[in-house]
Amino acid sequence: MTQAAFAVERYSQAISRALRWLHENEGRSASMPDLCSHYKAPYLYAAAGDPARSRRYADRIRARYLQADGDFRTAPDAKGWFHLPCSPANRYIYSNGWLVAGLEKMGAYGMAGRGLEFIRRFQSPELGGFRSRFDPATGVVDESMLDSSSTSSAGLALLACGQVAEARRAGDFLLRLLDAQPQPERFYFSSWKSGQGLMTDVFGEEDQNAIRGRKQFCLSTEADASGELVWLIGKPMKFLARLHEATGEASYLSGAVALFDFFHRLSESRWRNYASCKIMWGGAELYRHTGERRFGETAARILDWFVESQRPWGGWVHYLWYKDDDQQPFSAALDLAQELCAEMMDALFDLPAAPAAPGAAPL
Repeated sequence: MTQAAFAVERYSQAISRALRWLHENEGRSASMPDLCSHYKAPYLYAAAGDPARSRRYADRIRARYLQADGDFRTAPDAKGWFHLPCSPANRYIYSNGWLVAGLEKMGAYGMAGRGLEFIRRFQSPELGGFRSRFDPATGVVDESMLDSSSTSSAGLALLACGQVAEARRAGDFLLRLLDAQPQPERFYFSSWKSGQGLMTDVFGEEDQNAIRGRKQFCLSTEADASGELVWLIGKPMKFLARLHEATGEASYLSGAVALFDFFHRLSESRWRNYASCKIMWGGAELYRHTGERRFGETAARILDWFVESQRPWGGWVHYLWYKDDDQQPFSAALDLAQELCAEMMDALFDLPAAPAAPGAAPL
């Protein structure tokens, strides 16, 4: 057995342990009212090839969370995420993108179509990027700010539904945002103020739970990477890699690689941050597209961390937010296990099937 095959088997075993925990807790999971406990499940079970569970989750999403306007939220006037309000406050449609891509993947095309119509309301006609905020009580999209995570989640949903032209407009906004970075060796600013440009007035508050804290809007190479929200670069990296595959445009690949390179400027603790899962997710895809060893090695190193840090019960503790099993809410444990399983499955698809670059040694 080759080393690469051994690694794949090890990662597959970690996925199986987490899936077993999710299956054992399906009754308790069904009782959780907040959408945050369920929105990644359709994508996960479609990726896992589990049609029965996919159908159960689709029925749950339709019955509980799909609103008349096409949004998915916990209540008519509340998105949810009551344990982590900073997420929907700054990136409202992030979860919508996961849901639409997952529902499309499993074949629930009607629900995916309705969800995509809601997402499309957030796209800026001028810039192509997606707005960050929405007031469910009034039904009004806040047009003052756009961000790369909302744009990337929406872009992945657009690609999943075959809307390549609109996805390209989203990708072009991300390239514009990357070009506007004033100190790209030090910072990555993720948000854009309409009519003003890149949002850089974000310093002062370092608590990642603070809705206006720096970490919600900016990654810094000068901070301890174990406390940085690395998904701010990981999600756009994944989207740009997929957009490159869909269009063949080299500029999107270059943008994804620039984000990958920024990850490697972060401190050494970047390898022990669960928010780096999206670097694994995108890095594995970059390896499939290019055959460059550095992309595959980065994805594998992060996968190794997930295996090493998996808890005996089968899931993980999100140390960005919680110190141990007891402090972490069950809803957060569900969210993390569903996400890691789904992204690890995608990574395993990318790594073994990667074409070798001319003269490159296999992993």
